Amino acid sequence: MQRSELSVVCAGLLARIFQRPSAGSSRGVMVAITSAHPQAGVSQIANALAEALNQGGDRCTMLLSSRCMSAGEGARDAAVAAGPAAPAGLRQWHPSGACGGNWHGIHTRLAVYFEQLRREYRYILIDCPSLREAEHAVILASLVDGVVLVVEANRTQKDQFHYAERTLEDAGGRILGHVLNKRTYVIPEWLHRRMEAFGI
Repeated sequence: MQRSELSVVCAGLLARIFQRPSAGSSRGVMVAITSAHPQAGVSQIANALAEALNQGGDRCTMLLSSRCMSAGEGARDAAVAAGPAAPAGLRQWHPSGACGGNWHGIHTRLAVYFEQLRREYRYILIDCPSLREAEHAVILASLVDGVVLVVEANRTQKDQFHYAERTLEDAGGRILGHVLNKRTYVIPEWLHRRMEAFGI
């Protein structure tokens, strides 16, 4: 996806998801980003969106990678330490090595950790592996405010798309929107109808 197209996508997501009135809530908004299959461009979208949210440079945005979220407290320390080196004042956390642990066993710890992040940051984005690679997005679905699905043009199939949506919704997740990435042709009719249903 070209830089100009990426900025349009980010602007659309910002208007649709993050610029809504918060009804006086001081809790940060937490969104997971994933795809149905690998290499759809999830990290590219997550990074671009995080930078767009952090335009003011006031470190209001945290970008996490779910690949090592089981580190719990260590993740928070790593995130703060990575802050100064992050582009445009964005606080990022990149895992430094493999992390073990049973994802189902740390669900409660994650909920506590996420509440702490919500008090510290206005926006928290979680870059998740595709649903084919890992079940991270499924486990996190009920803990975040919603999920954004990245759809890769010319590759993501309709049944993969619907399966991903059903899986996330069955896990208690809420689909906030979709990003059509790497588009080189007219949007397929089935996806166009789906995007219209979401008001995009």
